[in-house]
Amino acid sequence: MTLTNDDLQALANLIDTSLDVKLDQKLQPVHNRLDKIENRLDKVEGRLDKVESEVSSLNSGQLELKKGSREILKKVSETYELALEAWGKSTENRVWLEGKKLKL
Repeated sequence: MTLTNDDLQALANLIDTSLDVKLDQKLQPVHNRLDKIENRLDKVEGRLDKVESEVSSLNSGQLELKKGSREILKKVSETYELALEAWGKSTENRVWLEGKKLKL
């Protein structure tokens, strides 16, 4: 008994179909795990985006704090200089007044 081309083609199709079904069944757990991994990766990427956004906000806030700190330091220095100048003037005035009292 010889097989015709049609018979061989039918057998090939049957084997392909049978193998495809079995292969799909065997690979389904792998597909499921890959889907879970992909979902977890998406969540991690979302969290990373959020962290990057928060770090950017913190950097911006840090720059504002540095600027404010410089302004405060400048004002403190100016106030200190003004206080020293006022102290010097008061000392000069006291010496001048005491000198006037001695002359009287």
